[in-house]
Amino acid sequence: MKWLKQHYEAWLIALARKILIDRNVARSAVVSRRDNNDMWAMAERLKQIESRIKTAYKHI
Repeated sequence: MKWLKQHYEAWLIALARKILIDRNVARSAVVSRRDNNDMWAMAERLKQIESRIKTAYKHI
């Protein structure tokens, strides 16, 4: 059960990361360059968190 919960939570984080990455646009009237860069950085951090959750924090 614990494994399933870990992978479900990791999947939710992966979904959030995908949403942030898909918002990455070169030029946009609604998203500033700074916000775009911030979303990209958040997505990278979420990827790291996702991998730690999947491995149950064994590789810290």
